[in-house]
Amino acid sequence: MATDPIVIVGGGLAAGRLAAEYRESGGEADVTILTAEPDPPYHRPPLTKGFLRGEQDRDSTLLQPLPEWEEAVVEIRLETPVEAIHPDEHEIELTGGERVPYGTLVVATGARPRPLQIPGADRVGVHTYRTLADAEAVSAAAEEAHSAIVIGGSFIGSETAASLRSRGLAVTQVEMGPTLMPQLRCPDLSAQLVELYRAEGVDVRLETQVEELTGNGRLLTGARTDDGETVEAYLAIVGVGVEPNVELAQEAGADVDDGIVVDERFRTSLQDVYAIGDVARYPDPTSGRQRRIEHWSNADAQGAHLGRQLAGSRAAYDELPVFFTQLFGRKLQVLGDVERAAECVLRGSLTEGRLIGFHLDEGGHLVGAVVHGESADVAVELEELIRRAVVFDDPARLLDGNLRPADAVVA
Repeated sequence: MATDPIVIVGGGLAAGRLAAEYRESGGEADVTILTAEPDPPYHRPPLTKGFLRGEQDRDSTLLQPLPEWEEAVVEIRLETPVEAIHPDEHEIELTGGERVPYGTLVVATGARPRPLQIPGADRVGVHTYRTLADAEAVSAAAEEAHSAIVIGGSFIGSETAASLRSRGLAVTQVEMGPTLMPQLRCPDLSAQLVELYRAEGVDVRLETQVEELTGNGRLLTGARTDDGETVEAYLAIVGVGVEPNVELAQEAGADVDDGIVVDERFRTSLQDVYAIGDVARYPDPTSGRQRRIEHWSNADAQGAHLGRQLAGSRAAYDELPVFFTQLFGRKLQVLGDVERAAECVLRGSLTEGRLIGFHLDEGGHLVGAVVHGESADVAVELEELIRRAVVFDDPARLLDGNLRPADAVVA
């Protein structure tokens, strides 16, 4: 059990869950969270959903208010950027030169939005979308803007496009690929999402790129696409992916490969230094491969597990990756490692209100699934089948809506 000071660099969900779970598990060491943000740890999923639609206020996004952190004897230093890690001295150097000693260091620096490298990307009205401050700025801008352009068809782009359209804005969504939400690895479902978005009034433009964000002076007024068209927009959301914030750990000598490389206990290559959340590339216990996952449930689970571990638990990390998205009232839950799929067999549809996408690898093993409108026990059953990497005797049988998933498994 750690008794020397625990210092956490980064103030996101993973950091907050670690600190809270450590205290709840009986950990007694001093805990300090150093975050460059002006807010204590908060949940990011509401930022593109309920908060942007005006259904939630900022306080409801917080993991817990500052007074509760004080009661838990967790020090949170807001607006405190970290300049360097000095592993030999077991110290953190803050901007300005202050040194903070640690016994255990946890790097939970997350990721940052990838910038858009086109003319006009710096105009007033153009926003990336990552922080609570970003969400507040976009929400305020949406009060005045009648039209918006969303650049990107992944999670951030699709969720913000849906929420802005729900607020009554005219929304154009531009995606350079052939479909929306390609990360779902289920072409039939992605095609249904395109139909849904267009039915809801979003002008979805696929295989299209924005070449310039145009304006009047510094103010955004529109975008010019590679097919020569001009789209009116007084608000732009850039959702073209994120990059892990590995620089602090890398400069300190940690192994880095699309994230900070950690072992099964989230230890980096540096002594007494751990990494969790969006920035960590860890060995997924279900698939057996190194992964870096950028979703709420992953940060939540890893933070909680490491908190218990630092308080003395020896339990192995065995969480199955799970995440969800919400698009025009449809909640899609994604289970397992869909990136490994060679085929997605889709049963049901968004129109029916129920669906399961079975993600199979080349050998027919179930490696992931996407679920909408099914009961909780179906999701639990699918999770167990994914853990067991079951093989289906005939994938076509999965289309029978009367079958439970387990009924189609090879005995």
